[in-house]
Amino acid sequence: MSRSPSDGMMLVRANLCDRLDALEQALAARGTLGAAAHADAIASLAGDYGLNPVQRLAEGLSVALGAGGRGAAVGPWIERLRDSIGCEAVDEQAGVSWLASVLVRLAG
Repeated sequence: MSRSPSDGMMLVRANLCDRLDALEQALAARGTLGAAAHADAIASLAGDYGLNPVQRLAEGLSVALGAGGRGAAVGPWIERLRDSIGCEAVDEQAGVSWLASVLVRLAG
C-alpha cells in the first residue's frame, strides 16, 4: 500500500503535535530551561515542510522563552501554535496572520 502526500503531511503534523506536547511537559517540569530548544526544533521541522505559520509561531515562542517569558506571556504562543499545526493555509501571509493573532491576544 502506498501513501499519499497528504498521509505524509499528516505524519509531519502529528510529529509537530508530539514535539509541542514535549515542549509543554518541559515547561511544566523545568520552566523555561531548555524549552527554547524545543521551539527551535519545531520551527526547523515546520520550515523543512513549508508550514510557514507553524514555523513563524515557533520562532516567536522561542524568542519569548529566551526572554524569560512564562505563563501569560507564553500561553498565547502555545495555544496558537497548536491551532496552526492543523491549518491548511501555509503561505507567508498566513504566517503573518497567525503572528498578528498572538500579538492581539498579548495586548489584551
